Amino acid sequence: MNGDNKVTRILLWAALVFCLLVLTKYILFKKTPGYYKHYFAHEYKNYKVSDGWEHANLHPFFTIRLFSSKRVSTEYSYWNIGGNIVGFIPLGILLPLLFPLFKNFLKLTGAVFLLSLLFESTQLFTGIGVFDVDDLILNTSGGIAGYLIYAATRWMFFRLNRE
Repeated sequence: MNGDNKVTRILLWAALVFCLLVLTKYILFKKTPGYYKHYFAHEYKNYKVSDGWEHANLHPFFTIRLFSSKRVSTEYSYWNIGGNIVGFIPLGILLPLLFPLFKNFLKLTGAVFLLSLLFESTQLFTGIGVFDVDDLILNTSGGIAGYLIYAATRWMFFRLNRE
């Protein structure tokens, strides 16, 4: 591996780690550190996963339709829907750049879905958020959008280099 490739891979890995840290912050740790210190010291011991299931959204497109209605502010809707999509776009670009396995559309889609499922399940099992099937849909859509950006850029790059 030459020096340029090594630097590029290090930068791509740094971008992936940064992306995962940002997603973790905005999905799992939205509140202050003090809140989580108090929660895990005092409230978590009384939490039951059944409580999480009571608040979970298991109906596809329910939350998306709610955010599309007039009952929720437009700004909040854009932040929620847009954030779930935009946050996962980098994964659709970075994963195939770092791992040849994820140059396959279905494998990339599955990986992004599983990562999103990991975040949603963590919220469910810890009580620090709400499991929402619509988040899985939106997050996976973001990963797919990122993959389409990756694939289109790669296609244009190789097409230009052939001319």
